[in-house]
Amino acid sequence: MPESSIEVIAAGINTVDFLARPPDGVVVGGKYETDELDVQGGGPASTAACITAAFGHATAFIARLGDDPVSLLSRSQFAAAGIRPDFIIHAPGERVAMSLVQIDRTTGERTVYYNLRNYGWLHPEDIPADAIRKARLIFVDGYDAPAALGMLRATHGSDCRSIIDLEHGDTAFLHECISLATDVLLPLHTARAATGKESPADCLAALADLGSGQMIVTDGERGSWALTAEGILHQPCFPVEVVDTNGCGDAFHGGYGVGLLRGWPLPLRLEFGAWVASRVATALGGRRGIPDLDIARSDRHRFSAALQAALFSA
Repeated sequence: MPESSIEVIAAGINTVDFLARPPDGVVVGGKYETDELDVQGGGPASTAACITAAFGHATAFIARLGDDPVSLLSRSQFAAAGIRPDFIIHAPGERVAMSLVQIDRTTGERTVYYNLRNYGWLHPEDIPADAIRKARLIFVDGYDAPAALGMLRATHGSDCRSIIDLEHGDTAFLHECISLATDVLLPLHTARAATGKESPADCLAALADLGSGQMIVTDGERGSWALTAEGILHQPCFPVEVVDTNGCGDAFHGGYGVGLLRGWPLPLRLEFGAWVASRVATALGGRRGIPDLDIARSDRHRFSAALQAALFSA
């Protein structure tokens, strides 16, 4: 498949997550058997890309990886998720980030420890500007800021849509990303940092002064809010029995991206993103619970009639 046929290109922090959901009654210094241990690829943009790949869209991720065992594991994780290797760059001595994620058994919340030693940060020449302009969608996150800006600048003036997922960054960086992206999906805490406002509605109004894209604010179990010409559109979360919240926000972006690629209106993009996020919350890690079309079909009773028609009419 030639590069020109790639629909989605993503770039951002690339991790391998070592996940554990400890049993009850853990005492420091003890040793405990548990079957809730896993190793998965991770990162906001990379996980969102795995969603579009799971729903049949040709998707690639840009990364610099060496030959160490963890980088080889990252390659295998991408392959298993259906991510195209076109922009995986062989970079001896560089490697993927590693994180240790401890999931609270009661709440599903997570504590993350990470290491970026010898991480393969992208170089300006690693950004495939021509391929990006021919793509239909890009995902970027804020952890590799120069790469994010390079990706967004490459899409400017093209037909390629751009989804940003920024968990942090200085004001100048946030504002430039917001001004360039076609679809701004920010967690509420980042929207507050970028605008100085408090409520989702006030944040959205202020974000609209910073860019012309579709403005959306997310806040975990409270759902998401989008700014429309008619006012604020709220999408509740789908209630599920939560195992782990790791990757739920990333999954929302991925589900929203599937809707963009399929030409769905905003309400269906939000609904599908919320459903994908809910499925990810039912499994350990950010990728184990990624659904596909078969799972969507089995869960279709939870969808609106409009989403059912859009997803299953083909």
